[in-house]
Amino acid sequence: MINITIAIDDNHPETGWGVEGDKSMEYLEALNKEFGAKFTLFIPSNYHYNFPISQYKDWINYLLSKKYFELAAHGHFHQTLDPTRLGEMEFMDMTELECIDRVKSIINEWELVEHKPKGWRNPGWMCQPYCVQYLEKEFEWVALHYQHNHNLSWNTKMFFGADGIHETDIKLHNGNNIMFQSHIAGDWNHNVWNEKNYEQVRLSLKYLVENHDVTFKTISEII
Repeated sequence: MINITIAIDDNHPETGWGVEGDKSMEYLEALNKEFGAKFTLFIPSNYHYNFPISQYKDWINYLLSKKYFELAAHGHFHQTLDPTRLGEMEFMDMTELECIDRVKSIINEWELVEHKPKGWRNPGWMCQPYCVQYLEKEFEWVALHYQHNHNLSWNTKMFFGADGIHETDIKLHNGNNIMFQSHIAGDWNHNVWNEKNYEQVRLSLKYLVENHDVTFKTISEII
C-alpha cells in the first residue's frame, strides 16, 4: 500500500491564494472527486502582515468544511526584513527571543479561529537551530525538505518529501509515502496550481491509481 498526500504552501485569505471561487480550489475539488485526493494546506497566520487569520474565521471555516483539507501552520508573516539575503525564510531572520514571541503570535492567531494545527512547515523551509525547541513543543509533526533541514534534530515526528506536482520523477519518502509538494500561487515557483500543473498531477495520480495499491491521506493521517 502506498500513501499519497498533496501538500500546498502559502494559502491565505487573498483572492487567488486559496479562497472560495479560485480556479485553484476548483482543481483541488476535482482531484478529490476523481481520485479521493486529500491535501495538507500550510497557512501563514498573518501573511505579509496583511492577512491575520483571526480576521478571516469564515475562510478557515470554509476550508475546514472540506473534509479533504487538513490545515497546518506555516509561519506568521512569511516574510523577512532582509529579503535579498533571506527571501521569505522568516525563522532564519530572528533572535531567540524574537522566535519565542513569534511562536506565541502564531498560536494566538490559531486559537482565535478555534483550530489547533497539528503540523508545521518552516517558511522558506529553513529555521535557526534555537527555534526548533519552541516549535516542536507546539506541533505534533514537522514537514521538512532533505536539503534544507541541515541536520537539525527535531524531537517531534518528521515528514520528509518535496516532489513537485509538475514533476514526473516521483519517489517514495518516509517508507511507503508519496508527497506531492506545491504552492497555491506565486510567480516565483514552478509548482503552482495552474492548468498545466493540474493536468500533470492528474496524470501522475491516474498512473499511480491504475498501477499500484494506493490510498490518499493528509500528512496527519500518515503520521
